[in-house]
Amino acid sequence: MYQVVVVNARTSEGTFASPGGVFNISALHNDTILFTASGFAVKKVCLHDSAFKDHYSIIVKLDSLHMSLAEVKVYPVKSLREIDESKDRLGEKHNTDRYANTHALTSPINYLFERFNSMEQSKRKVEELADEQQKRQVLKDLFHLYIKNDIINLDDSQFETFIDYLNFSDNFIRTATDYELLMAIKYKYEAFENANSYYQAPAKHK
Repeated sequence: MYQVVVVNARTSEGTFASPGGVFNISALHNDTILFTASGFAVKKVCLHDSAFKDHYSIIVKLDSLHMSLAEVKVYPVKSLREIDESKDRLGEKHNTDRYANTHALTSPINYLFERFNSMEQSKRKVEELADEQQKRQVLKDLFHLYIKNDIINLDDSQFETFIDYLNFSDNFIRTATDYELLMAIKYKYEAFENANSYYQAPAKHK
């Protein structure tokens, strides 16, 4: 049973209802009595419109509170080992050429077909886009790790812009040591923050 508080609004005197919800309080005919409990809205009761009596017996029903909270995004922070495994896969593109071993001089027709065929070009483009998406995800995972360790302080909405600002190649991300990558991103972040000084970095919530 919730602990119900009963208060006379005029005198500010109050009492607690018993575990069964029963209470007694003194009040004038025009007084307003307030009822509340943890998790429930305040209920006001005034009997000035009722016939005058020495005692009143009433039943008060409290309404539970319903609060709408702002959306909170929770991202799992990957370990450096997990991020390194993703880094190692950068730049891997499946060979979409059906004539991969065909030399331009020995079979020029087949070679030219692969080079200019629109379907084959589309396949290669898909591979390139997938690799770009993977690179951006690796960098975002690093950002979350760096933010958690107070190395940088970016808002999620800044990630895409900052990745474009970094302009890191697959090869650099894949071959750089963890320290080299950290220092490069930290250096770029400081320059990025200075260039966007109008942008106020979000406060960290611990």
